[in-house]
Amino acid sequence: MTDPRIKRTRDHVLRTAREMLAEPQGAPLTLSALAAVAQVSRRTLYVHWGTIQQVISEAVTFSREDETELVEGLAPRDILRHLLVTVRSSAQDPASNVALATMVAHAAQDPAAAAVVRNTVTESVGRFNALLGPTTLEQYSLLVGPILFAEFVGRESASDELIETLVEQGVVLLGLPVATA
Repeated sequence: MTDPRIKRTRDHVLRTAREMLAEPQGAPLTLSALAAVAQVSRRTLYVHWGTIQQVISEAVTFSREDETELVEGLAPRDILRHLLVTVRSSAQDPASNVALATMVAHAAQDPAAAAVVRNTVTESVGRFNALLGPTTLEQYSLLVGPILFAEFVGRESASDELIETLVEQGVVLLGLPVATA
């Protein structure tokens, strides 16, 4: 069982990181800057995360609720819609948007950052696996890729129509059962 003080410190640091990431034209997030604003030692950050990329990765998913209860009783099609809308919402969230863009940018030249990105993707695919059943990385990419492309390349949020198209394609791609009336 985790010490409550450790959990409070981790939560405080991740909330602070999200706030710093969401600042318009904010300075790059570094362990030193985060330690100063969160009023913790750099050693604390190194012990709990090790790298700024790991902090950023956890900051992206920090505010997510346990989805198991949220989707309980929903049809597979509706669970898929929920997951895709969650991806869109995360990409629209200022802190998550900057965090994702930062992680991908660092991954291009830093093997440690690339490992964090791969781990983040693996965890995201794991969410699909847990809630929908077996999902490959390729299937995940086909479903989530257009949402991230719209946000990060097109600089517009994925429309509801795009989400519905992806749900329709996803039902077939993942072999989800189709409800009959």
